[in-house]
Amino acid sequence: MAIGKTISLEEEGIRFATTKDVFYNPAMRFCRSMSSLAVGTIEQDLELVDAFSASGIRGIRYAKENKNVKKLTSLDIEPEAIKVAKKNAKANKIKKFAAIRANISKVAFENVADFLEIDPFGTPSPYLADSVRFFNPKKTAYLSVTATDVAVLCGGKTAACMKNYQAKPLNCTFTHEIGLRIMLRRIVDVAAEFNLGTQSLVSFSDQHYLKTIVKLVRSAELAYESQKKQGHLSFCNICGWRTASRFPPESCQFCNAPLSPHLKNGLDYAGPLYLGELQDKETIRKMTALNKARDYADSEKISHFLSLLDGEIGLPPHYYNMHELCKLNSIQPVPKMVDFLFALQGAGYTAKRTHFSPISVKTDAPFETVLECLKGSK
Repeated sequence: MAIGKTISLEEEGIRFATTKDVFYNPAMRFCRSMSSLAVGTIEQDLELVDAFSASGIRGIRYAKENKNVKKLTSLDIEPEAIKVAKKNAKANKIKKFAAIRANISKVAFENVADFLEIDPFGTPSPYLADSVRFFNPKKTAYLSVTATDVAVLCGGKTAACMKNYQAKPLNCTFTHEIGLRIMLRRIVDVAAEFNLGTQSLVSFSDQHYLKTIVKLVRSAELAYESQKKQGHLSFCNICGWRTASRFPPESCQFCNAPLSPHLKNGLDYAGPLYLGELQDKETIRKMTALNKARDYADSEKISHFLSLLDGEIGLPPHYYNMHELCKLNSIQPVPKMVDFLFALQGAGYTAKRTHFSPISVKTDAPFETVLECLKGSK
């Protein structure tokens, strides 16, 4: 089959081509840049497989921008995508390159990778077990996962989330963190079946997708330790109280509203989900240094974004939307963000902006103090 009419493109100085039948999303440039920075922080040589590769630009960027990528394999089930990826790899002089036209499930038992990228259309859940099989001979490996089924993970489709991720979602103001943590817990559980412990290196929410890059280490003990970092997030629809716990409490610990899932008139919960750290501090530090050395079009946005991710480390697995809390607790007017942060920090607590929401704060302050600071910073 001949390649259709080609469309010439350029991303971060790399020229490539695609066709109308081979998917390319320019809005994901930021995600590809963030991911390439993460690849560059890994201090080992990598045989990298870009599954669902389409035009191949993601994998080609990884290989061109990072010296530790020693071999690149593009994997896609569509024949035209493989033809385009081959052409792009050749045009960019990728020395060690392979292209496989197949379903990921078919080749998972026959190929090996140190780093696997999966960016399917919709949920990544059905591909996780096959992804981990690429690491069968490896003691350490890396898995990069993108999910675009945000409506499912973030509470819009409870039945689909239960089916795909075996977890209950929750549609609330911190729902994107909930969705990200549900996806991570699913990865942890699948990896544990293969005696792999999971460490999140960098995980974030942006636009229409959720993204995580994890390090996997072969160890039954570490696999179990990773699974122990899961639980539930509870949220009170009456007063806005929230907490992370192994199991959901029977009532709100602030206003005593009873646990009443799905009814929106009391305490609700999400989970099970991952309650560990989303970011690895050393990875974020190295990504920040690499970003300064690269002339990315999104360099300033990435720098700010990484700063927010770094600030979230060590804080609870949820955040407070100022406008929501003020509405639920009849606090008017809504204070300025800087005043609210200053009040929390002045009370002796850590308080940071979050990448999840520009009008929200992550803090280790108890709920009562959060409300007091909202009222006192008007």
